[in-house]
Amino acid sequence: MTALRILSWNVNSVRVRMEQLLKTVELYRPNVLLLQETKVVDDGFPDSPLRKQGFELELNGQKTYNGVAIASRFPMSEVARSLPSGFLSRQKRILCATIRGVRIANVYVPNGGNPTLDRFAEKLRFLEELRELARSSTEAGPFVIAGDFNVAPSPDDVHDPEEMDGMVCYHPGERKRFAGLLSEGLVDLYRKHQPSGKAYSWWDYRGGAFRRNKGMRLDHVLVSADLESSSISCRIHTEVRSWDRPSDHAPILAEISIP
Repeated sequence: MTALRILSWNVNSVRVRMEQLLKTVELYRPNVLLLQETKVVDDGFPDSPLRKQGFELELNGQKTYNGVAIASRFPMSEVARSLPSGFLSRQKRILCATIRGVRIANVYVPNGGNPTLDRFAEKLRFLEELRELARSSTEAGPFVIAGDFNVAPSPDDVHDPEEMDGMVCYHPGERKRFAGLLSEGLVDLYRKHQPSGKAYSWWDYRGGAFRRNKGMRLDHVLVSADLESSSISCRIHTEVRSWDRPSDHAPILAEISIP
């Protein structure tokens, strides 16, 4: 058996956060990295430090905004850089690859801004497109979809659910579509292992949010039912948010045993 140790992290600029990323790799020993908001075109991605650590990389980058990357110690195949429909393909928000027989989708869902904006409607459609991807992928075999979903699914995933209800990232329309993803046979791996209690993966840079622990759980690892029973653990490493020059997100690490 092999353990896939998948670490997903919105790094909020891979060039700014490379020192923290290498420290994370050293401490938590992932063999698959799913990075979001890399904010760099593929030719400018600082890949050398990760290649020296034994990773091979697949990139889907964009200058200044968005961008996703997968780094794996195992070979990758069947790489895809857009949703099957091509929706929002100009924005680099998804990267898929097959690793050790597991189809893995790395996603950075749009924030959406104010729920009255057109780009909020785009966010809702993006989540609907992910549901279609999940349906077809789970029918084909073991599937993991992970990343920054920009959705807090339940009251335990926000610091003040009554105040925040209807706001971006905790809007009923977003939560409904996230639940739709789970209805395709996916399991929220963090909540499998920590079924209750407040948990956050993002804290605003403003207002001392991290110090005051006023956060949201926006980063998720969802797995198909055939991987649920072989999952070993899933943890948000909140301590990383306290490091120097942090991302506003903490990484989430899932460990899954596979043949």
